[in-house]
Amino acid sequence: MCLFLFACTDEANTNSTGSTSTTDTTSTTAITSTAAITSATEQKSTNVPDIVTTASTTKADKTQDLIAETSRLMGALDYIDCIGGGNIPKDENDVKEVGGRKYAKVKAQFSNTSDLKEFLQENLSDSLIKNRYSGIVGGQQPYYIDIDGALYGYMTAKGCGYTWIKNNDKLDISITEKSDNSFTAITKFDNYGGEDEMKLNIVFTDGLWKIKSISYDGMTF
Repeated sequence: MCLFLFACTDEANTNSTGSTSTTDTTSTTAITSTAAITSATEQKSTNVPDIVTTASTTKADKTQDLIAETSRLMGALDYIDCIGGGNIPKDENDVKEVGGRKYAKVKAQFSNTSDLKEFLQENLSDSLIKNRYSGIVGGQQPYYIDIDGALYGYMTAKGCGYTWIKNNDKLDISITEKSDNSFTAITKFDNYGGEDEMKLNIVFTDGLWKIKSISYDGMTF
């Protein structure tokens, strides 16, 4: 992950199954990672693993459904963080220079900046995009631009992403503060070599489950 605008590892979390235990306020599931997130469009590349590209329009009610949504959104968050860090497949034989910056043609599921922006908005709230990922397609020097109708990405050092902490190949996700249209998910990740806790505030808005904000290390985005 990155401490500035963007945070990449070559590992994104995937959907999975496990056993669930429930208390009055918190439900925790030990999730076993699988090769890909089921019921989602998979994308493979040499840099980015299988990731979720299809947002859920089904309002989850059961704890297991909320955990599945969390897993899907964690995969999307990791991928978006990688995109922000330049870790997305590019054709470095197809390079254009704009404003003194070199951009290579993107070789991924996004055809243009509209596609990329739509993916961000399907998975993250407007406030999270503004606070952490606004430079992907916005600002005076965006990382991704359209050239001759195709998507090009700024050529920079590749980095960012999240490495979720697992024990014996199992990932623990706790669900708290559940309501009809929101919940909080708690998980752990590798924060520059140390284990840290992340809270994801997830809301159902515009007919989609999205990450409204993330909090860790005393910071909220």
